Amino acid sequence: MSLETEVKAVETKVEDEVKSVATAVETEVKKVEGEIKPEIKKALVEITAEEKLFLREAELEYLKAQMEIKRLSELAATKSKEYTAYIESLMKKYVIAKAEYVFDATVNAFKKL
Repeated sequence: MSLETEVKAVETKVEDEVKSVATAVETEVKKVEGEIKPEIKKALVEITAEEKLFLREAELEYLKAQMEIKRLSELAATKSKEYTAYIESLMKKYVIAKAEYVFDATVNAFKKL
């Protein structure tokens, strides 16, 4: 048997296998399509006015909470800057170098490093 004949035989086997797999896949797809078709429903399902109202109120409360979070975050950032600026002014007042001392907030005093 020549190499060409062997290659043709393998090629035929592969083609047959591919055809059988393709047929099996087509069969499965048709089976799945048959199962899905009864489940197809309307494209738009309306909800009641009470449900719409609940959703709008929930969205409004969420947005209010987000705005409050943003406001408090900005307030915290401002207070942090004020705190840092005040500590720096105390360092200047008492002629303390940042490299030598650190402020200990638990005892409200400067400690040497």
